[in-house]
Parts: sequence; structure tokens; C-alpha cells
Amino acid sequence: MRKTIIVLAAVAAVLTPPVSAHAATTATVVSPKRPLNVRAGAAVWTTSLRTLPHGATVEIDCQIKGQLINQGPVRVTDQWNRLTDGAYVSDAWVRRAPGVQIPACAQATAAPAAPAAPATPTAPATAAIPGTVASGATPLRTRSGPARTAQVLGTLSNGTPLSIVCQLRGESIAGAVRSTDMWDRLTSGVYVSDAYVRREATPPACTAAPAAPAPGAGAGPWVSPLPGFTARPGFRTPTNPNHVGVDIMSFVGTPIQAAAAGTVVEVTCNIEAGHSCDQPGSASIRGCGWYVKLQHADGISTLYCHMVRRGVVPPGQKVAAGQVIGYVGSSGNSSAPHLHFEVHVNTPPTSPGNAIDPLPFMRAHGAPIG
Repeated sequence: MRKTIIVLAAVAAVLTPPVSAHAATTATVVSPKRPLNVRAGAAVWTTSLRTLPHGATVEIDCQIKGQLINQGPVRVTDQWNRLTDGAYVSDAWVRRAPGVQIPACAQATAAPAAPAAPATPTAPATAAIPGTVASGATPLRTRSGPARTAQVLGTLSNGTPLSIVCQLRGESIAGAVRSTDMWDRLTSGVYVSDAYVRREATPPACTAAPAAPAPGAGAGPWVSPLPGFTARPGFRTPTNPNHVGVDIMSFVGTPIQAAAAGTVVEVTCNIEAGHSCDQPGSASIRGCGWYVKLQHADGISTLYCHMVRRGVVPPGQKVAAGQVIGYVGSSGNSSAPHLHFEVHVNTPPTSPGNAIDPLPFMRAHGAPIG
């Protein structure tokens, strides 16, 4: 009888799912103008899994740091709530009882609902390749996929031994050891950039299908719209929350390139009545001036403002990455020659609500600005 009780207890332990160390937090969605996107990760360019209406109740397990959201109706924050089903919503759109604090997600449970690699990868055909972290004073971050936009799952200090299963291409990184777009998958299933790894042999290519690429990958290679020029960080700043792009300072007549392959959808003069896009603008004039809008694969749109004259491509034309679409000017709401560059997700249509910060997006696609 005692043996039977022990066996039954062991079976029950296997069949009973593990319980969270804390109770889920009940909260309410505050999104009166449009449904709230529930996403696979902590950024608006991750896959939208479903939507929640205004007033919907959510059960929150924990929080992680992700993309800063500063247009939410509840708060400005970079915290994202992981729901009990593993999906994510921005805490900027969620209201909970006063004083209620949500715990940080533990590393062991921080992986998104659709992780970039299985937590326990299948055994590789070849032995793991030894390596060593070479990141200097800054710990090397382990991630859920081969890009800096992938979720951080942990850190490894300089000199930590590694066991590398395989490699795959991802975001290009200039590191302490090499400049490369290769990322190493470790035996634990996480990824580190090969730019910070010393090794004696080259790992084999990963044969398992990688995670779905970030939105915009279907457009092919991405390039900076103004190579050699640096953008001012200025997306939705506290002093200008309606600025939904970044400004790249340049000279009148500098060629503007398409950031990726796509289709021209708009070539328009956007300026308030009584002014001309063919004349230099000023800070007192409203409007984008001469601009071109491109539609790319995966529901990504890019916008190029303040051109010196009408763009050189007509609506409906297909363009390649790097193709000249216009020239830098100062038309519209502009006090000096520059390109105002925007990136929008889940388009068409484009709107302030689906604009994202172009700087991390372009870095994630291997085309940093500046």
C-alpha cells in the first residue's frame, strides 16, 4: 500500500502543472480609439497575435523592459506586461488598481509566446563548438533570436566558456572580435552575436528553421536613406510628442534613397494653405512639404519629407533599395535642410498610432542611420 501511494503521488506531480510563484494581476485595457494589439514580444514590430477591446480584462503574470511607448492613455513606459498565456501588451495601455506592482519576469519564464528558438533544441548532428565570451567590461546579452530587438534572456560575463551548436544570419554587429551578421545558437537554445565570441572552429549552419523574421524582412535588404549622415534622436520626445520620425541633417540636393524595395504610393506637397512646397519653409509653417511614401513588404511603410522639389518617382512605380527617390530640401515645417524619415508598421494606412522609432528599427535590419 505504501508503494502504491508513492507511485500515485509521483504521477500526480507529473500531471499537475507548475503554479506561478505569485498570483496573476487582473487589469483593464484602456484603448478607447482602437483595439489593443496583443503581441509576441515587447515591441510594436513583433507579430500581432490578436486584439483586445477597450475595457477588456487581462491577467498579467509579470513585466519586462521593451520598446518605449509614449502615446498610451495611461502612462509613458517601456514596461510590457506578459499575460498568463505568454503574449505581451504594453503597460502604457493598461490600468490596474492603485498601488499594485507587477513583478519582473524571471529569466526562466521571460521567453515570448513565440520564441525565436526552441527552449530545448534537438541534438545537433555534430559536437558543440567551444568558444569564449570576449565582451570586455560589458556583459554579453543572450537573446531569444539573432537580433538586438530579440528579447534579452540573460547575460554572460567576459571570459565565460560557451558551447555553440550552430550559426545563422541575423543583425550585423561590429564587436570586439569581428564585424559579422552571424549569431551563435548555444546548447541552451539562446543566441549571442558571434562578434563577441572567440573560437577555434567555425560552427555549422543551423538546420532548424529560425524564428519568423521581424516585420520588414520580406522587403529584402535595407539601407540608410541618407548614407553618411546621422539622425538626431527625436522620435516622440517629451517636448515634441507628435514628432513621429527622426531628422537627418544634410545639404540641399543630397540624393535620398529608398530604404528598402517597395512601391511608391504617394508623391505629394503637404503644406498649409497660402504657401508653396517649391519655396524654403520655416518653423512657423505646418506640413511635411514635398514628400514620398513607399509601401514595403510585411505591412511596413516609410515616409520621406521636406524634399527640395517633387520626388523623382511617380506613384505606382516599383523601387529598389538604395534607388534615388528625391533630394533633400527644406520645404514645409522646416528651418534647415534635412530629411524627416518615418517608419510605420501594420500598414496601410499610415497614422501616428502605427509609427515606430526608425533608429532601432533600421539597426535591427542591418542599416543603422549614421
